[in-house]
Amino acid sequence: MGRRRRNDLDDLLEAWARWCHSGGVVPGSGASMLARMIDGKGLITFGSGGGSAPMDTIEARIEAAVMKMAAENQDRADVLRLECRAGWFRVSQRRGLVNFDPSGLLQIDMAHALGMSLRTYKRRLAEAREVIIQELEGMG
Repeated sequence: MGRRRRNDLDDLLEAWARWCHSGGVVPGSGASMLARMIDGKGLITFGSGGGSAPMDTIEARIEAAVMKMAAENQDRADVLRLECRAGWFRVSQRRGLVNFDPSGLLQIDMAHALGMSLRTYKRRLAEAREVIIQELEGMG
């Protein structure tokens, strides 16, 4: 079985991962709403400063699709987050993965960290990718 070729979805998921990493609005990430309000002297700000980015971005739409997916099948969402390195810290916290960092890990390492076989990991990843495609087509 050959390696899957990179496509437009890969580019979108990479943009989503960068968006999450740079402070995209991911519920439950970072400081609490009260802490953000205190830091902002009464104003709640998201991101790392400057003006706020529009919320109707493809990255925000992917995040919404992943959050919806998590409500239906947490494993799919977790696999996608680890694979793309997008909000993986929440996965590691929720699952109790101490000192976990997916940087440089192989799929088999991440599969074992999630307590699943590599075959199941790859199946959940394929399912998650398909869910994202369907959600984006439905939103567009």
